[in-house]
Amino acid sequence: MKKSISLLMALTLALGAGSTSLAYSDKNLEAPKASDVVIDGDLSEWDTSKFLRIDSESQIIDQIEHWDGVEDCSMDIYAMWDEENLYIAATIYDKDPFVYREGFPLDELDAIILFLSTDPEADPERTEYSATDWRIVQSTDKYDFFNYVDRDMIADNQGYETQGEYGDELVFDDYEAVAVADKEIGGWILESKIPLHNLSNDKIAQLKPEAGMTVGFDFSILDVDLPCPGIHSLRMQSSADLTGKDRKPEMYDVDNNPSLWGSMTFTE
Repeated sequence: MKKSISLLMALTLALGAGSTSLAYSDKNLEAPKASDVVIDGDLSEWDTSKFLRIDSESQIIDQIEHWDGVEDCSMDIYAMWDEENLYIAATIYDKDPFVYREGFPLDELDAIILFLSTDPEADPERTEYSATDWRIVQSTDKYDFFNYVDRDMIADNQGYETQGEYGDELVFDDYEAVAVADKEIGGWILESKIPLHNLSNDKIAQLKPEAGMTVGFDFSILDVDLPCPGIHSLRMQSSADLTGKDRKPEMYDVDNNPSLWGSMTFTE
């Protein structure tokens, strides 16, 4: 009898351990292969049926008190690809768009954070960033664009350092982007091209997308309504699901733990 109880307890502990293991969430963005993409803010050549959405209170991981509903801050994101580029577009609902504060970290402005693994073989259960994991912040004041690549959380960054943290920099070569205000939706449309050679060096291989490949991916939206010092951005995260007693945004450390991300699958 004691042996049966011991076996039952061991099985229970094993199952419990398995149930708490982390891996990419079920949020997956399908990215069709691009054809004749023009970066002009017109998404007519995009398959906008493939998207991920941020529009729920449960996706807020910082400054929940500053959210006034989907009209104040929400977003649909789309992606496409070719062998050399990742294309990102977004429909952003924001009643006070393009808030930019010169000299401030891009994490305290209106911005989008992209999380991307350039290693399709990366372990989805890893809880620390590797050199092929990327945290990319994109911001605009409507006229100029700014990039920030955050590498501070990586123990061995393979020679690729943090770039552009305090704005006013475009750290990507051959980057293209346009932002178009859209009064009908009460916000704006972003369309951008990120050449993938920017996420590589002589030690980090360039991602070469192909149909059927899946990589780690996620995104946040940052929203600040006033350009005043001391006011921090509301932040909403695609893969977050913080509800009720489980709302502990300080435990949702997607900036350091890639197992909390979703994923992206390249399709034809």
